[in-house]
Amino acid sequence: MIGTILTATNLTPRAGTAVQRALMLKREHACNLVIAHIIDRPSSSLDVERRSRAAYKAIGEQLQDLPAEEREDIAIKVTTGTPQWELGRLAHMNRSELVVLGRHEPRGGRDLLVGTTAEGLARDGNCSILVATDGKSAAYRKVVLGIDMSIHARFAVSLVLKLAPQADLVCVHVLETAGTEAEGQAAQAALANFMADTLGKLLPPDRQQEMASRMELIVRTGEPHNVLADITRERQAGLLAVGMRGRPAPLRAGLGSTAQRLLNDPPCDVLAANVW
Repeated sequence: MIGTILTATNLTPRAGTAVQRALMLKREHACNLVIAHIIDRPSSSLDVERRSRAAYKAIGEQLQDLPAEEREDIAIKVTTGTPQWELGRLAHMNRSELVVLGRHEPRGGRDLLVGTTAEGLARDGNCSILVATDGKSAAYRKVVLGIDMSIHARFAVSLVLKLAPQADLVCVHVLETAGTEAEGQAAQAALANFMADTLGKLLPPDRQQEMASRMELIVRTGEPHNVLADITRERQAGLLAVGMRGRPAPLRAGLGSTAQRLLNDPPCDVLAANVW
């Protein structure tokens, strides 16, 4: 079950993509939704008031076509401050385990959706991050999972099973250097054992068998970010999910650097699952 979802908008079309994905997840999981707009570096109290009114109006217009019963579970929050910290605070206050953002603007600047916001939340927040790349309203039907045999990968599997319980899973383990055929077979067996053990901890026996029938296991050699992006395109997946190290280790370490690159350059929607 998914708890409260938090999404952020800077009122641009890219941010609208994140709001639409968050609305879809809200409908699918019957959960609460908080839509936040952060006023960054206001020039005066009058500026705050003006921008707040504009934000409430714009967000309200996005929601006006929703049925009344759906709007009852949606809260709009407009605050001032640094986007990274305000989103982390709102996620904590609303007990949101998932924050949905739009992909970052390549031009940079003081944009809510620039990579540093997602990176900062990933590094210092206690929530998982979903970067939405398009406004499709369809549920995820195929998910690529980056598996490094860690607790972080196990949590990514758990969150994907919550978000997309009916999706087919493509589980990918990346070897950064080529080995012998025997080493490749050992890696394939280790991946199969890891996924069997993970599903055994997360699902009842009948669901384990059903999920295993919809699961593909792949071991490839290469740079993790490139391999995962390539397989995502090959399988035409709607979601790519990885675990991230979060606060105890910087994003530059291990798969964390892969999560960082995927958040900044997503080949499709990207889920970075935070175990902490």
